[in-house]
Amino acid sequence: MSVRLGLIVLLASSATVAAAAHGSSTKKSALDPAMQVHLVRSAQPGCEPQCPQWIAAQGRIDSASLGQFKRVLGKLGNHKIPILIDSGGGTVSDAMAIGRLIRAKGFDVVVTATTFAPCAPSDRACRKTKTGGELRGLPQARLSKCASSCALVLAGGVRRLAGSGTLVGVHQITRIVRKYKIEKRRGYGVVEIKKTLMSVTKVGQDNARVQDIYHDIRSYLANMGVSGDLMPLMESTPADKMRLLTATELRTTRLATHLINGEQLLNPAAVPPASVAPPMTSNVPLGLCSGSLVREWVAACADSKGVGDDTAKAPLELVPSVPPQVEK
Repeated sequence: MSVRLGLIVLLASSATVAAAAHGSSTKKSALDPAMQVHLVRSAQPGCEPQCPQWIAAQGRIDSASLGQFKRVLGKLGNHKIPILIDSGGGTVSDAMAIGRLIRAKGFDVVVTATTFAPCAPSDRACRKTKTGGELRGLPQARLSKCASSCALVLAGGVRRLAGSGTLVGVHQITRIVRKYKIEKRRGYGVVEIKKTLMSVTKVGQDNARVQDIYHDIRSYLANMGVSGDLMPLMESTPADKMRLLTATELRTTRLATHLINGEQLLNPAAVPPASVAPPMTSNVPLGLCSGSLVREWVAACADSKGVGDDTAKAPLELVPSVPPQVEK
């Protein structure tokens, strides 16, 4: 039996809260599932036969996310429906690849989560669409988020929508160097490979490769029609904090083209006026919200201030209906 040893170095660039806070992928995978992309038809009662459709993209952006988008968008052909996204971020390169695909295909991106609905036993149409790959659900705007590298996916939309109750945030990218020891054992025609993590190192912001990534992001945003004014907000915010963008910042950076959420877009008649938060018109920065996980800073920011409104007498009440599903 022979034994061979090697050392492999893996680099990962991300712009995510949990990536900055945790080196362990075990904790992240337990709390923050990878992105899932699905075709969805509204479960709003009485909407048939004209129920709106959309694409739901929720969770951490990783190397498998682009393939999921290609699969779902490929089913639609020339049919255009909005993409509703709810994500705390992920890998920068994958986020930009998704954004380029979305722009090339001509889709809009809306910051709004989707709450999936089970089929009633008597609803044959629902069961039929689910078996065909289309799920039933409802748009859920409150505490929906597009944070960190998710903002790069949002930038890819032809129209980019973020409205009442939603959170859009940016911060510094995080580049991680992981060193592994690779051990190969050969014996009796069988090769066994053992990989052991030796160290995890976070690369500083002044690193040449990190600066190259920022250059790539600047070029990407410029190609998408987003102002370079977004970059100082990103680069000045530590990776363990999140800069929530105000309505004014969303408009001036052109990261958002319309200040409405997915509920207002897809089913405005079903949203009673009294329950709709005022539109985001604030010039008051929301500042930096900290937390080791996305769900923590979402809760902290929601508790401290309304989302982008300086005209309301009291802070906007934001009540999550489902736990945010994000990773990294």
